[in-house]
Amino acid sequence: MKTIKNACMLIFCVCFLFISGGYRATFAVGIQQPVVPANPNPDQKSLLFAAKEADNVVIYRKDIIAHSAELKKGLKTDEEGFKTVKNTTIKNQEKPNLEVVHTYIKEGKKDEARNMLSEIFMNKQIPEKQNEIKELLDKLNEELIFSPSSSSDAILYTVQPGDVLAKIAKKFTTNYELIMRINGKPTTRLNIGERLKILTGKTKILVSKSDFTLTLLLNNHYVKQYRICIGKDDKTPVGIFEVKNKMKEPTWYSPQGGVFPYGHKENILGTRWIGFKDKPNLYGFGIHGTTLPESIGTAASNGCVRMVNSDVEELYDFVTQDTEIIIQ
Repeated sequence: MKTIKNACMLIFCVCFLFISGGYRATFAVGIQQPVVPANPNPDQKSLLFAAKEADNVVIYRKDIIAHSAELKKGLKTDEEGFKTVKNTTIKNQEKPNLEVVHTYIKEGKKDEARNMLSEIFMNKQIPEKQNEIKELLDKLNEELIFSPSSSSDAILYTVQPGDVLAKIAKKFTTNYELIMRINGKPTTRLNIGERLKILTGKTKILVSKSDFTLTLLLNNHYVKQYRICIGKDDKTPVGIFEVKNKMKEPTWYSPQGGVFPYGHKENILGTRWIGFKDKPNLYGFGIHGTTLPESIGTAASNGCVRMVNSDVEELYDFVTQDTEIIIQ
């Protein structure tokens, strides 16, 4: 009997030591075990890392130690939760500085100044100074565009024997009226050896219905902006249009019926007509002058874009068959 008691006591002690030792090995809070590195690698970005010794992987998470088998599921979740986050901070864009523009002008870099101002103006980057910027652009373009002075948008052509303005204009895909305008020529007469400034590149027209403006661009740079009249009851269509035809002193074919030649009191087209190519359910639209200048800045037409006669005459000289017209 005594032998049985001693045997039971021995078994009880062995079990107690086994359970107690296993518990400490598995969930020792705040205790650093000597069999694994006590300090994590300082270069390790994650808060979780693994150390392997004798095929026994131990996971450290702050001051808690547990065998990997017991955190098998939790480890994946934690690792995903501690992934490195990419820096998505957007650098602040510098606000355009007009001082740079004035520096360009002082240095004689008027093309650079105009191009920079054009981008600022068209994108309304300094809305509170739109009028000031427009005035400066117009002043620069008086020389760069509307004078015989050289510019990056033009070439200087020397008149050759046998040249006529129409032939020169066709060669450079422009209008002879524009050559006359920017070179200050009152007639089409040419002199051999005469130097002519000829604008090159593509023109584009942007119509803003909300602002009642039409902006002319050359090579995507501002040339000039004009006030306009648009269609009443939102009749002016939006979209991209192509040039169909151009006419001086146009005849008006009224949508209500009737044909009225230029100069007739019923003809409201003014001195110029720039017609759009027809689209499905959109035909008969265009840009023209007006006999009603007081309507500029309002919505009063049957859908066409009206301009003051002097403005549409200037615009007419720039427009070619490949001019793109965008109404928005």
